[in-house]
Amino acid sequence: MARNCMRIGREYGHKMETLDVGGGFPSGELSQKTVEALEITKNDPLGYRMMAEPGRHFSAYSFYLLTRVLGKRQKAGKPCFHLNESLYHSFNGNLMDGLTFENSDQFYGKIDPTIMSSTEIGEMENSSLFGMTCDGLDIITKNINVPKDLKVSDWMCFSGMGAYTYGPRSTFNGMNSTETIQYWSSPVGVSEQPVPQPVRA
Repeated sequence: MARNCMRIGREYGHKMETLDVGGGFPSGELSQKTVEALEITKNDPLGYRMMAEPGRHFSAYSFYLLTRVLGKRQKAGKPCFHLNESLYHSFNGNLMDGLTFENSDQFYGKIDPTIMSSTEIGEMENSSLFGMTCDGLDIITKNINVPKDLKVSDWMCFSGMGAYTYGPRSTFNGMNSTETIQYWSSPVGVSEQPVPQPVRA
């Protein structure tokens, strides 16, 4: 439809040379329907510059969130954990983007701090996770499976927390969010290879 508008605009003398397909790309694999829709623009004889905003597609899985258990209680026989994060901080995607951790399996292993190595995660238990702000609506999820032996001071690691988490966080109720730690899996240093120089035609 946007391509057709561009064609009509050119017929009326408007200089239309850029087609912006916008954002809204998913964080995982692109569906075949999306791929086919974008393929129409490849080598289009109409001739225009393409622009897109695939921020979430590139960044969603580039970060993990580590949050600590501040408290534990039982409510109606169900374990409830309070974390040092909240909906108003790194879990704001629940409010702003309709994301949910309901009935999800986020945890696949655990690390024993005494030996600093991975161990079997063991038995899981359906629990609720609450934020740290003391707001009654600060419920991260009502139903999520966590290790049954999870206790106060343990850390939890959530994956896929790269898009719209750190940026929109607030200091609601005077609570600060997590700090940022940047980690590269390979050494960062000065390259010994010569830096290629730009070539001007």
